[in-house]
Amino acid sequence: MEETPVTEPLVSILIPTYNGERHLKAALRSAREQSHRTLEILVGDDGSTDRTPEILAAAAAEDERIRVIRHETNVGAHDNLSGLFEAARGEFVKYLLHDDVLATDCVRELTRGLQATPGAALAFSRRSLIDENGRLLGELAAVRDRQGPIDGWELGNSILESCTNSIGEFTTVLFRRDAVDLATLWEPDGRRIDVVTDVKVWLDLLAQGPAFYTPRVLSRFRQHAGQNTHQPWTIARGERDWVRLIDHGIRLGFLPEVEQRRRAYSVLLQHAAARLVSLGSSPDHGPWHEAVFLATAALVEIDAGVTDDATGPLWARAHEPQLLGRLTQQLEVWARTYPVALAAPAVEAAEIEATVKALREIAAAGVAEKLLLAVPSSAVESAVPLVEQALAAGTDIDVELVPADEPSTLLAHPWLAVVPRGGRWHADRAAAVWIVDVGPHAG
Repeated sequence: MEETPVTEPLVSILIPTYNGERHLKAALRSAREQSHRTLEILVGDDGSTDRTPEILAAAAAEDERIRVIRHETNVGAHDNLSGLFEAARGEFVKYLLHDDVLATDCVRELTRGLQATPGAALAFSRRSLIDENGRLLGELAAVRDRQGPIDGWELGNSILESCTNSIGEFTTVLFRRDAVDLATLWEPDGRRIDVVTDVKVWLDLLAQGPAFYTPRVLSRFRQHAGQNTHQPWTIARGERDWVRLIDHGIRLGFLPEVEQRRRAYSVLLQHAAARLVSLGSSPDHGPWHEAVFLATAALVEIDAGVTDDATGPLWARAHEPQLLGRLTQQLEVWARTYPVALAAPAVEAAEIEATVKALREIAAAGVAEKLLLAVPSSAVESAVPLVEQALAAGTDIDVELVPADEPSTLLAHPWLAVVPRGGRWHADRAAAVWIVDVGPHAG
């Protein structure tokens, strides 16, 4: 007798677990009771030391669709997730975190929705929150009130501009296995994401096409005391993840407008500031500081108008001379174009040479429209050959030499003062100050 042809696509439900004895049975039950029957259920046991292996052995004996991948030593969440993905054979992948639960029709509805949405690589639903005992805590707001496709670029932009995972955790999403590159699954920029791994995957998928969404609640996300969501380690690294994900999204094609990028990084800084108090006296301030530094560097880069020419990831660009050099100046100097940049160096070769070099940088960056160099009236003759020599040493710029015994009196709002480090000749009358390093401090 011939077997009835299978029309349902194979879906791989992937369950990463570590010491999950309390909630694992409920997760397994929800996977086994799916109305979509063509399943493989892969469980990655990351060296559990509780009753997890016993629970898995019993479940696998009862259901041949269950296959356990046991790590004798703990390999960590990333490698456990990757190992499951690599072992999956299904056309579609559905992660299920070991303390979460799927509705009976979850896989069927998301699979059908994805198949019915041309070009889509991702499907997701509304989700609810439950406590450690399974009691309903509430339903998260629907992304929209009707089911159907959502433009991938629109959804990705919304996630990045708000720094909010509006799609949800791994449990709430089903996606095409061949749409994901395992080699870069957790690495948006050559370095591994620590906390917000799901958003990295969602952005990669949304860049390929629309998403299918249904407002039906098809998964339940469990909140309990054993989670590390509110731990300082997680908070600090989560902020650093988000700033890197914004940069990754931009390089994928999200946030095409400058104001969108500025808004995303600004929201990240707001979130980071709000979470600083949660870090307390923990040793986890380093990643938080890096997040704030990278977001600030990105905003400086945006204001400088160099983002379209930026190459490489933000964490690398921010520590390179081109951008790092901008951060050595008062950030206000990059925020506008000043009508005049006024310098008043001492009449000696090293300081005039360093000052002319700074004026050349100011001109190249478009920071000021006019360049003035003031010297005392009695020193004009001595200054001229020194200025000419400094101008001849580099790209030609138009600098006007003016006699002034009190150069601060020339400053008018909003002029820029060009001042040796530690100098005070401007008497705080300038709108901003460009710092000049002379001698051993010069770059």
